[in-house]
Amino acid sequence: MKIAGFDIRCASVPMPPHRTASGVVAVSPLVLLSVRTDAGITGHSITFTYTPAALKPTAELMKNIEPLAAGQPLAPAAVSDALHARFKMLGAQGLVGMALAGIDMALWDAFARAQGLPLVQLLGGQPRPVRAYGGIGYDGVEGSARAAEDWARRGLLGIKAKIGYPTLAEDIAVIRAMRAAAGPHMQLMVDYNQSLSPTEAGQRLQALDAEGLAWIEEPVAAHDFPAFARLAAQTRTPLQAGENWWVRWTSAMRWTPACAAT
Repeated sequence: MKIAGFDIRCASVPMPPHRTASGVVAVSPLVLLSVRTDAGITGHSITFTYTPAALKPTAELMKNIEPLAAGQPLAPAAVSDALHARFKMLGAQGLVGMALAGIDMALWDAFARAQGLPLVQLLGGQPRPVRAYGGIGYDGVEGSARAAEDWARRGLLGIKAKIGYPTLAEDIAVIRAMRAAAGPHMQLMVDYNQSLSPTEAGQRLQALDAEGLAWIEEPVAAHDFPAFARLAAQTRTPLQAGENWWVRWTSAMRWTPACAAT
């Protein structure tokens, strides 16, 4: 089976302004990629480009890379190695890294579809689905509590909130306000959006161990693997990372069992 070509679309999906510790997100800029094969099987990926300014350039990069992949066997790892080697001089980070990541996802999706298996199972894992949960922005104590109560009223059993307030006390106040509003059976997760230094994260995460959280997401830079490993060793609460891994780094990833990744 060989790669026949790419179909690429851009979409800007409006959304209510969503505050995070790293800024406000008011639109979802998405590159929708479909990789066609000569066997009629198509793989898909969605690449979130963070800002509308990067949407069209990312899509154009994918289109420019298409001739390098077209006609090649559907072998995702080999194609990925070849593309990264081709862009070694330019550097496979930034928008180039985003484009390569979107292509890589679509290739693996097509490969899994060709085998008739979920990708996680094809790679040797077992499906461990996460229940649907409600999202809460960087909305302070009162706003987060109102949103938590609303999600509980809708029947969801989990919520994830943006935190990373100026002080640890504010983080804890938001978590406890959500717990009080949503009830003791609600599963709570929090997301720092990579806003803490490793030192500050160590201090805050140890304190959050007492709050009964299901996980703490990306307290530090997503690619700071040594910091994640140290934090996981020091913290009982599982750490979550992965949504911002869009570049292949040469650093080895060494995770402790307490560190979860998507």
